[in-house]
Amino acid sequence: MLPILSIIIPTRNSAKFFAHCVDSLNQQSFKNFEVLFVDCASTDGTLDIAASFLQGRILAQEGEGLAAAWNQGILASRGEYIGFLDSDDWWEPDCLSSHMDGLLASVELDYSIGSVQYFTQSKDKLPNGFKPDLLNGSHPALMPGCFVGKRSLFDRLGLFDESLVITPDIQWFHDLKLSDALFMELGATVLNKRVHAQNLSYSLSTTPVYNSEILRVLQRRLKRMPNRGK
Repeated sequence: MLPILSIIIPTRNSAKFFAHCVDSLNQQSFKNFEVLFVDCASTDGTLDIAASFLQGRILAQEGEGLAAAWNQGILASRGEYIGFLDSDDWWEPDCLSSHMDGLLASVELDYSIGSVQYFTQSKDKLPNGFKPDLLNGSHPALMPGCFVGKRSLFDRLGLFDESLVITPDIQWFHDLKLSDALFMELGATVLNKRVHAQNLSYSLSTTPVYNSEILRVLQRRLKRMPNRGK
């Protein structure tokens, strides 16, 4: 029987935190899912941890960057619904059941989003672009680890832009927010997101590349807005 849900997890020498991530998959109360580990030439034991998850498939990454890994996973997926998880984060045990109970009960819905709880092992070593106040409480977030949606959304909106190094998820989820896709917001924390110095989106958030990519996102939004002068 084909899984109804496909989870895509990019990996690259992720062994330091990866076992906690995979353990959270084993603890899920919802079981009808597959996991696609898209690995970028790991050499540190990451593949051994991935292989321990029996519902998983390991794909050797063919392109460069997160967008390429996500896209490769989407194209190889078999589920009607898609979710994403970073290899250094972990889900609450009822994460997937919270998403899927609502989505399957209301088939007109296209996606659902939950809340994220940020955490760190050292408040003294936060990335430069991270706001410490985010460590207080949980926050509803339209971001990969908090999202589960229909695979058909990627037919409608397209895949992630592989020309973007830092912000492909920001652009795709921005397009999703502007679309007419129907969604529900879960009243629950589903994602525990680890904050550390190697977080790409935070450590590079003050660089010229990041600023250039954010400008492209804003320009894309302006092009899609109706002409108010008419």
